[in-house]
Amino acid sequence: MKREFLINLLLLFLINLLIKPFFIFGIDLAVQNRTGADYGLYFALFNVTYLFQIIGDFGVQNFNNRHVSQHPQLLGKYFPNLLALKLLLSFVYLTVSLFFAWALMGYEGRALPLLLILLFNQALVQMLLFLRSNISGMGHYRLDSFLSALDKLLMIATCGLLLWVLEPTGALLIEHFALAQTAALFLAVLVVFVLLRRLHPVPLKPSWAGNWKSGRASMLLLLRESIPYALVLLLMTAYTRLDAVLLERLLPDGAAHADVYAGAYRLLDAANMFGFLFATLLLPMFARMLRQDRSGASVRPLVSLGFKLIWAGSITLASAVFLARQDLVQLMMPLRATAYRWDTLGILIWTFVPVSVTYIFSTLLTASGRLMAMNRFFALGLVLGATLNLTLIPQFQAVGSAWATLLTQSFIAAAMVFLCFRFFPLKPSWKGMLQVGAFGILVPVAQSFIYNGLDVVWYGRFVLALVCGLVGLLVLRLVDWRGLKSSFKS
Repeated sequence: MKREFLINLLLLFLINLLIKPFFIFGIDLAVQNRTGADYGLYFALFNVTYLFQIIGDFGVQNFNNRHVSQHPQLLGKYFPNLLALKLLLSFVYLTVSLFFAWALMGYEGRALPLLLILLFNQALVQMLLFLRSNISGMGHYRLDSFLSALDKLLMIATCGLLLWVLEPTGALLIEHFALAQTAALFLAVLVVFVLLRRLHPVPLKPSWAGNWKSGRASMLLLLRESIPYALVLLLMTAYTRLDAVLLERLLPDGAAHADVYAGAYRLLDAANMFGFLFATLLLPMFARMLRQDRSGASVRPLVSLGFKLIWAGSITLASAVFLARQDLVQLMMPLRATAYRWDTLGILIWTFVPVSVTYIFSTLLTASGRLMAMNRFFALGLVLGATLNLTLIPQFQAVGSAWATLLTQSFIAAAMVFLCFRFFPLKPSWKGMLQVGAFGILVPVAQSFIYNGLDVVWYGRFVLALVCGLVGLLVLRLVDWRGLKSSFKS
């Protein structure tokens, strides 16, 4: 399983490195630079779409991924019923979110049509993830790796057409950017749906079609089984997306501050892409391994490998971005680079480390069904995040929100590690802990010497700082390379 994990991880990284960063920095950044404060409104509304994401998904994706991975023969039974449920939930999600934004959050005028587009986009994203969960759940990991960047590849085409052909100069309407994403997401859903039907000709008609009484009972049963997964989604979304919404709502010129936070969050979002890829790949693998070994002993090597790789990568990247924060902001926003922007980035980028740790350990807990234990800590994280944001935003604006996010995510990461050590035989060795600790200290120190001591162009120092992480991985022997070589030969 380690061999399959590494092959697909390398494939995922290669595909997503070629596509997603281009969208984030080539498309999304260009839109922000051309729209200014309008992008701050877009970013705040984009985060509003996550607040009621629980309604549109209700844990169906994770429930489906876990159950299809463990019982692939049930795909034909689950798929048509869950597809019908997803469509119904998406409609309810759109209605409730719009009403909440208008009645309770005070959005009106131009904001509401833009929010409707973004809500529809979010529903398409959730449908895409649901369809892909069937493909990965059936063991088609490499195909799912290729499909992981399909939406962004299509967005590069549709949004690039908008930016450089249809509206190449002057002001750009943020609504047109949102609609260009709609077109790309719809095409991606269509492509994945066709592929799934070709791989596994599953029925589309629900088993209870034509019988409302039976259909209602079937839906209620599926919803009841998905409730723990839905709570995970609700609480994780709330404590990760609340910051930008509160920032925009609490301050008089909130859209401008949300624009600053969005600029910093872009780099964090690009980094988090890799952590999300780990989770997407590990969930079906963990689920299958735990079905064969309920004690969890068999997952220890894969957990250790995943954690050490993501720890090394997150520490290396977060430290390099922190050191180059001023140069990166000036590169991305040459006309609007300020100390306020790079100070926000310098704090927020360190959030990548605890978020990466959470991806590994929360995925294991999800695969094992330990959802209620996670939810207790996610609820505490929501309270902690809201309290910190309400306290820090009025005085420190986006910088305060960045600190709130870092502290909240660190608490959640520690809680997930604690729960995994409690439920699984994952006790690390002293040697392993010393290696992990040494990497976390020595690599950032070495990067600091490189970045502040070498008299070369800043991007040369940035690349050397990244290489420093690879050197540290090899020198400290954080990964058993001999064991990996033997697993590839087998």
